[in-house]
Amino acid sequence: MIRGDSLVGAIGGVAAGYVLWLIAISIAGDNATAGRWAPSVLVLSAVLAIGAGIWGWQLRRRGRYPWAALAFGLPILPVILTLAVLANIYA
Repeated sequence: MIRGDSLVGAIGGVAAGYVLWLIAISIAGDNATAGRWAPSVLVLSAVLAIGAGIWGWQLRRRGRYPWAALAFGLPILPVILTLAVLANIYA
């Protein structure tokens, strides 16, 4: 059963990940240069996913489930959205 505080943590993580992705693409460039910035944003998203996974695993072991849910939810949208941009460019 999912606890309410863990659900709020996961939603917060997904929202924070989306904001981080928006910041990354706004710094990286516009749509015309998406072929250049998308691979680097994908690498940064993968690094975020690995770091957030390790952080979430450590928090889960300590019993801090809402923070662990936030950490696990953090890289979901950056990875998915960057893959969608890459699929749109190269497909």
